[in-house]
Amino acid sequence: MSSKIHYLVLGLALALAALARFWAAPLSAGPDVCQFWAFAQVFQIHGLDFYRYADATLAIFPHKLWAFVYPPVWLLLLALALIMAPESTANFNMVDISWRLAMKSPIIIADLAIGCLLYWAVPGSRLRKLLFACLWLFHPTSWYHSSVFGQFDAVATAFLLAALILLERGRDRLAFLLAGLAFMTKQHTLVSLAVMAVILARQMDWRRLASNVAIFAGVVIAFSIPFLLTGNFYAYANALLSPGQGLRYQTPLTYAFSGLGSLLTYLHETLGWETIYFMPFTFPLMLIALVTVMVLSYRRTITLAQGALVGFLTFLSLSYQVNYQYLIVFIPIALLVAARTQYRGERVLALVLALLPAVWVWLFDVSYWFTRLAPARPGIADVLARVGLAHAGLPDYAYVSLAFTIMGLAMAYVVCVFTRWHSSREGAV
Repeated sequence: MSSKIHYLVLGLALALAALARFWAAPLSAGPDVCQFWAFAQVFQIHGLDFYRYADATLAIFPHKLWAFVYPPVWLLLLALALIMAPESTANFNMVDISWRLAMKSPIIIADLAIGCLLYWAVPGSRLRKLLFACLWLFHPTSWYHSSVFGQFDAVATAFLLAALILLERGRDRLAFLLAGLAFMTKQHTLVSLAVMAVILARQMDWRRLASNVAIFAGVVIAFSIPFLLTGNFYAYANALLSPGQGLRYQTPLTYAFSGLGSLLTYLHETLGWETIYFMPFTFPLMLIALVTVMVLSYRRTITLAQGALVGFLTFLSLSYQVNYQYLIVFIPIALLVAARTQYRGERVLALVLALLPAVWVWLFDVSYWFTRLAPARPGIADVLARVGLAHAGLPDYAYVSLAFTIMGLAMAYVVCVFTRWHSSREGAV
């Protein structure tokens, strides 16, 4: 394939991926979309005092007590979306089409950017690069979250993946700046960043590493100080450090992707066992596992991509609460690992982990989000039903089985990296 034809095919793939997303974006919306509109409005009204009202108790919020528990980067993007759709409105039952499109556009752009980053980072032929980029661009999970449900994990993932690739290419200053942006978009990227930092501690001069960490801290401080100057120390810290939801059973199980949390909930729902008393133990277990992963990452020879992946998979495996959108973070990293590894077993397992989350969209009635909020598009249900995206009423064990399978494969990958796949011929930095 000639260079011109190849780039034409890549451009066509990006155009088709964008078309699929921008087609669905104005026609669908999850509950977060209307809540994000309210957050943007409150930020417009109260400015840097926003986090004082982020607990979602004001009358404007469609979902009361559904708090904003994220750092400021996404809030600033919501403010930009409101500038693009200044006359938009939303409530519990409707969301303006203009707001749907404006709010989802940064997420869709992040999706496309991730595809380009994978193309850039995957080794080998142009065809190989194109294949792995397309595995992300046409991944049903990424399509669902960016253009249908409207969750923004892809934005944080784009920053994280860019930081990872730049570190591998020796651009560590810019990489740590982007790592700071990833963390200030969504906090749970920190688990991958922490493991990557441990690997760098073995490879990089400590002065260089310290100055890079200072860059990361500088990004965090630069975004935080304006919101702290208003005196919202507790509100800001609570939003960033406290869990999004308190300890509870993970219902409905349709949306539960914690293997442990969904299993404990299922046992409670079906057998009546009071399994909630076991859930608090998942947090110290996860901390112990993460510390173990960081120690092993320092002592074993693993790549930055492997480190980022094992860190996040450990978090997913042992957290009692995992939402579907969390899986977005590890999918492109798993694809990158699969494209690079010399181990056939690692390639197969990484690909399975990357592709398995897509199964869920065929276990769920995706058309629901095209009809739940006005203006509804009931005719879309027939279109989606033709490709199997309109299933409803499946038994809970189907969703628990999927969550538990992902957890099992994730834990298997973590174990194998430190016992079998830690002698990769790839250079790290």
